[in-house]
Amino acid sequence: MKENKTNDNLPPSFYVNNGNLTVHTRTGTFVGNLNDTYPDVRQFKYIPYAKPPVDDKRWTSPEALDNSSRIYDSTVFGPSCPQYVSAIPTVWALNITGNLIVNYGESLLAGLVAQNSAEDCLTLAVWTPASATPNSKLPVIHFLTGGGDVTGGINIPTQMPANWVHRSQSHIVVKMNYRVNIFGYPNARGLNGNTNFALQDQRKAVEWVAENIAAFGGDPEKITLWGQSAGAGAIDQYLFAWYEDPIIRASISSSGVAIGRTSNLDYAGMNFTFVAKSLACDFEDAELELECMRRVPMPRIENFVGQYQVIDNKYVFENYTQKYQSGQVAQLPKIIGTTAREASALVPYQFTTTQQGLPNSCVLRDEVGLPTFRYEWAGNFSNIAPVPWLGAYHYSDLYMLFGTYKITPGVITDLEIHTSEQMQDHFLDFVADPTSLPQTGWPEYQTSASGGGQIAQFGADGQVVQYVSGDSVEGACHIPGDVYNTTP
Repeated sequence: MKENKTNDNLPPSFYVNNGNLTVHTRTGTFVGNLNDTYPDVRQFKYIPYAKPPVDDKRWTSPEALDNSSRIYDSTVFGPSCPQYVSAIPTVWALNITGNLIVNYGESLLAGLVAQNSAEDCLTLAVWTPASATPNSKLPVIHFLTGGGDVTGGINIPTQMPANWVHRSQSHIVVKMNYRVNIFGYPNARGLNGNTNFALQDQRKAVEWVAENIAAFGGDPEKITLWGQSAGAGAIDQYLFAWYEDPIIRASISSSGVAIGRTSNLDYAGMNFTFVAKSLACDFEDAELELECMRRVPMPRIENFVGQYQVIDNKYVFENYTQKYQSGQVAQLPKIIGTTAREASALVPYQFTTTQQGLPNSCVLRDEVGLPTFRYEWAGNFSNIAPVPWLGAYHYSDLYMLFGTYKITPGVITDLEIHTSEQMQDHFLDFVADPTSLPQTGWPEYQTSASGGGQIAQFGADGQVVQYVSGDSVEGACHIPGDVYNTTP
């Protein structure tokens, strides 16, 4: 892997002659490049947003960066945060005989992401129009990847936003790494209740973006936080943890919300102690246990990872319904979406609780007067879903929103192209002005409306987009019969 360089070994010509490919911020100077496929898109793949959580800072809250004149080669992605390759894929497809035929979506590159992981991982990446300047004031999408709180990171090709930025030339996309599994959610006895570091990382990244994105051409007053799956749930939790000062002005949750997220009930930290004892850190004293674990090499710890998010009523709360009703949620507009067949490619997982949380959150938001817009991705295209019964499975909407369906093998139809463009444009309307959707045709979700609220449905029944009743899709497990590889 090519290393990210600093001013110690970068020749002056590397950044002096690169025009707006060199961006100066308080925390450093970043030298990016133009995207190979879309040369009208700038990309900065390596930007630290917090101090490295290594050595004695392992399992501590992220710290803001100091002022720096350091120069970074931002043309290469940094490592993802520590993780492992699960024995059970996050997203998979089986044929009728039960044989594994393809491993899709975020798991498609889980091995690559996991192999290129390290504890010095708190970085983000930025994509902008090549013409963007500090005076552009473009709206910003800040995206959080999914991965079940155990895997994930920036460097997943199916989540690259260059196509979308190329099409719009009017917005910026930020992606970030954050700590996952036991490194993000240790719940160790010696930490005295300080845990959920993944959520703290996400806040620290938002703070960095708000402070520095103007140098890249972004508007810090127009940040929309968007996430998928575990990232979607984390974004929803963000609205409660920092409801008094959210920094962002809107949010989007794709296939996940705070309500229904599985929480670890191990309040005493015994899971961490079990791992510690297995790694020869067998101490009754909680501080000695933690000190010993900070010396254990990261790869050894990764053999014992799991989901460790725990209710602390600071970042993760016990009762989100009560938080809604008491007004302790950021008063911001939000898009909440799902796919028509969430569970079709999630065979090993129980997805019912999370799915129930989606409409419940919409109803609660409507009851307390928070503007909410719902969508359902219901397309079924052979290059994304190689067998028809997969339908619009969990994660597959990201191919459409990022425009990365173009990198998948197989036939690409006119309907698929137009649907992707409309999904991108609908989202961008919201990002550019969160109050604009009713005027552009996407009605606000209101439970008092006929059919349990209106939902923007993309790719179903040979249609690019249509607005349908909530009742028609609440139990959606259908495969649109006339959609597979059709054109409008």
